[in-house]
Amino acid sequence: MAFMAFLGYINIFLVRNSINLAIVAMVNYTAVNNNVQIIDNTTKPGLIQCEVYSENFTGKNEDGPFVWSQPIQALISTSFLWGYITTNIPGGRLAEVVGTKYLLTGSVLLTSVLTVLVPPAAYLGWQYLVFIRVLMGIALGPSFPSMHPMIAKWIPNERSTISALVYGGAELGTVSGLLLTGLIIENIGWEAVFYVEGCFGVIWAVFWLFLVHDNPEEHPRISEKEKTYIKTEIAKDAHVSNKALPIPWKSILTSMPFYSILIANIGHNWGFLILLVDLPVYLKTIFGFDIKSNAVILALPYFLSWISTLILCPFADLCKKRKWLSTVAVRKIWTLIGHLGPALCLFVMAGAGCNIQLIIAMLMLSQVVEAGNYGGWLINHIDIAPSFSGILVSHHFFSFKTALIVS
Repeated sequence: MAFMAFLGYINIFLVRNSINLAIVAMVNYTAVNNNVQIIDNTTKPGLIQCEVYSENFTGKNEDGPFVWSQPIQALISTSFLWGYITTNIPGGRLAEVVGTKYLLTGSVLLTSVLTVLVPPAAYLGWQYLVFIRVLMGIALGPSFPSMHPMIAKWIPNERSTISALVYGGAELGTVSGLLLTGLIIENIGWEAVFYVEGCFGVIWAVFWLFLVHDNPEEHPRISEKEKTYIKTEIAKDAHVSNKALPIPWKSILTSMPFYSILIANIGHNWGFLILLVDLPVYLKTIFGFDIKSNAVILALPYFLSWISTLILCPFADLCKKRKWLSTVAVRKIWTLIGHLGPALCLFVMAGAGCNIQLIIAMLMLSQVVEAGNYGGWLINHIDIAPSFSGILVSHHFFSFKTALIVS
């Protein structure tokens, strides 16, 4: 289950984030920078401010076919979130009621079809592309909230470690997505990015459908020994139920732990998504990096974050198992590491000017310490209310995406 979920999140982050790098190859920056008249009349001239492009960063640096202003590019990149927020809460609750297996299968299959439609939509017009991205967001809205209920039913102990493995797919998906996108663009063209990644999603969904089940009782191939162990350990937690329970809205909305996790969620994801969406265009327009250089520089920090996750999260479980720290202390300390570290790195980056070496170093360090979040607030929903973890985490993602879009 955990390994297939890990592969699933790799695929999900492949298809949802590839546009952020592919758009660099899709846009005719020469026309945009020369203030060519376009549909929204908002194009402004732009010049490379830091001349660091050299033989160390080589590759094709050709213009794409689309004359899209910076506001349109930003709209295309963020339009995914407009759809995403609409299905976060229903997705989390549906996972609790009907299970994660079929919900995630449908989510990924629909998204894969929409991914293949990205190139023709772009040629029809940026408005059609925005529409496709919104539909992709609607389809993938349940993807994160739906996994917490499955983890609660399958993993009685070592939840930090297993969550690091599962959700680490997001980091590795970002890494592989950036590298794969850059490689495909360099050798085949930007259109092929979406055709290849769409096919990956279909293949994963087929294997997920036949290999994974919502809980140990339904799995036909699990050993009786393992099934008994999981059932026995899960039974020790009186708050875990295989049946969907009525949602205690009053308790949720008056819970201080709930709001504490909410604030941590907003802080973490704000920085994560801002970097993910804006860095490719930033490196292209400010430093003049080509597609290949852009992909490598962007991918390395997320790879280091994934490695760091595999170290920090098992250590969190070890601290709990050896009783060096309580569960509450572990969640607080790991959340502090995952927030304070990246914040300090971003402050340094903001004052680095054209010092690209320092900027890249801080970017890498920020993602290394960001991994603390996987052993902190991200898994805390299961600690405080495992039977309602889907609805709890869905509200947090919904609140964050809403705040980001409104801003």
